[in-house]
Amino acid sequence: MRHRLATSKPKSSLIDHIYGAIADPGCWPEILTHVADHLGAVGGMVTHVPALGKGRATIINGRLSEECGTVYREHYQWNPWARTMLDVPVGQAVIVSSLLQPSELFKSGFYADVLRPQGIVDIMNVKNISLSQDGAVGGFGFCLSARGIGEAHRHIRRMQRLVPHLNRALEGSLQLGRFADGRQQLASVLQLTPNPALLINARGCIVLANAAAEALLRTGDGLLIDSSGDLQFTAAFPAENTALSRILSQALAVAAGTGDTLGEPMRLTRPSGAPPLLVLPVPLPPPAFELWNLLEPARVLVLVIDPAVQRKRNASTIQSAFGLTSAEARVAILVAGGLTGPQAAETLGISLSTVKTHLQRCFDKVGVHSQVALAHLLANLPIDPTGGWN
Repeated sequence: MRHRLATSKPKSSLIDHIYGAIADPGCWPEILTHVADHLGAVGGMVTHVPALGKGRATIINGRLSEECGTVYREHYQWNPWARTMLDVPVGQAVIVSSLLQPSELFKSGFYADVLRPQGIVDIMNVKNISLSQDGAVGGFGFCLSARGIGEAHRHIRRMQRLVPHLNRALEGSLQLGRFADGRQQLASVLQLTPNPALLINARGCIVLANAAAEALLRTGDGLLIDSSGDLQFTAAFPAENTALSRILSQALAVAAGTGDTLGEPMRLTRPSGAPPLLVLPVPLPPPAFELWNLLEPARVLVLVIDPAVQRKRNASTIQSAFGLTSAEARVAILVAGGLTGPQAAETLGISLSTVKTHLQRCFDKVGVHSQVALAHLLANLPIDPTGGWN
């Protein structure tokens, strides 16, 4: 009797292992395997089946067939087991066969194509609250063979004792995903970027915009928020929306692993008449833990090159490098870019004599004696020496 009481409780080492998933979600398959052994199961899984018509299921396997898992996701995610679990309270471990007619399972294609090849005839399930919202169903499942069914009622009590630990560890893994998708680190970098930059999720919705992007979206000069209010952005001119949607869809497909083609960067016309924006979508790597996809992480970085911002950055760089005034830096950029003195004067709205004065001071501070030498020197700085000043 003493031995039976000892083994009926989850081992502390197993519980420690379960909570290890918070620090390393990649160990969930191993944890599911260990729990399956503790429960006398063939294998274990964490599943999330979205509401009907809302996408494909997610499954994390522990010692179950990946091939059968693919068949399940593609054809049988709303199977008899999933439908039965819809009405089961969250957190209550159940033997699913006790809640449905056996013929409903054994006559199904799900049983023939997914369960029978693995020797599975029943499952012990428990719903997780985070995975079972808005018409979805999900949680932990531990599959039983014919031999394991005889001990199922004893094992379900063992499983119920583990449920709080499994759910707490899964919540920890999901919470970690809010910080581990790199968004915070990327956000810090993007805020230092003078050009507009946005992060979008798999639905094309904005999950982050840097200060420059927020300012651009407020003006609507080239890009603006979709009037549907779904935090998606569109081109200022509707005629350019089809092309914009195409290059974003291509980048999202690459990020999702369903495509391998990226469109060329796109120029967007600006109502103000300013130089066009250049839009460059960059696919981001997938989340390290598949269930983090449920958090709708950023999947594409959208870089928007604004020529006006670029020119101002160039002038700032030259000022810092050589101690020029802002007026001198403007003249240096234009003249080094190939404009004559009169052309620079007209562009800046100043007199030719003022241009000559600024240019001579540039020569003195930079240490060169000609426009050719100035252009060569600026070409070796991380700037665009052909840009003018807006």
